[in-house]
Amino acid sequence: MLASRPIKAMALRRMYSIHSSSKQKTIPDIFKKYHAKEPISMITAYDYITATWAHAAHTDMILVGDSLAMSTLGHVSTVDLDLQEFQYHVRSVCRAPGSSFIIADMPYGSFERSIEQGVETAISLMKTSSRVGAVKLEVGAEENDYCLELAAELCRRGIPVMGHVGLTPQRMHALGGYKVQGAKDLGQALAAYHRAKDLQAAGCFSIVIECIPTKLAGIITEKLSIPTIGIGAGPQTSGQVLVQSDLLGMLPGKAPKFVQKYADFHGDAIGSLCSYVEDVRQGVFPKVGQHTFTVSEELLEEFSKQVD
Repeated sequence: MLASRPIKAMALRRMYSIHSSSKQKTIPDIFKKYHAKEPISMITAYDYITATWAHAAHTDMILVGDSLAMSTLGHVSTVDLDLQEFQYHVRSVCRAPGSSFIIADMPYGSFERSIEQGVETAISLMKTSSRVGAVKLEVGAEENDYCLELAAELCRRGIPVMGHVGLTPQRMHALGGYKVQGAKDLGQALAAYHRAKDLQAAGCFSIVIECIPTKLAGIITEKLSIPTIGIGAGPQTSGQVLVQSDLLGMLPGKAPKFVQKYADFHGDAIGSLCSYVEDVRQGVFPKVGQHTFTVSEELLEEFSKQVD
């Protein structure tokens, strides 16, 4: 019995050492950049491949966004995505190696019924993988918005929350579509500011500001003591996020005004696939020797005898 104690102690030390050597970014790492006034980067990812690219680009944060409903799964809206389908993609993203901090959206329909449902969903998302570091929650413009209470409850339970104000796609019907918020309506502008302050008071570690005029987003950022991540909110926020399929040009059609396209994956992919199809038709792919494997003459001769 005495001899086993050192072995157990060594095993515990090894496990602790392995756990503590993880290089995945944490919330304190994000705040370190924030306090140093270094811009924070965030990119969406929806599967192992896109997550691998995001990690390799050394983005600070990866958002497994419910935007995958439209950009990856062909739905017409983010509200069409259910929790189980979403968690499948969260697991895939979390399998990709890399150091970026990972945040998972809370899909529409997975938290609205009650605080209990919202807490259960958040716990389920955090347990999807140990690499999920936080959840993101969209919050409406109303002073008594239910999601403010939910955000506070999640933070009280030790679940890190990133808030989301301004244009909230899950509420597009209430907002009258995907529209800039606060450009011509003082009430909208003040609502975005007050909800951001409310989310900070609730304990959120960061807030996404979507489709808010640049100068308004800058003032909101200045008035907060937590990082803001802008999308369609200009350069005065603490950081930026873009949908990966938008910035890589994965889909046809015009990208939103606030998107910078850094590639044309859609055009390049179709061109490459057309070249493959034509090579097959012309009989130039595959090439013997370049794309094929050999067999010994003895085995080939014996094989021929057996099949004959």
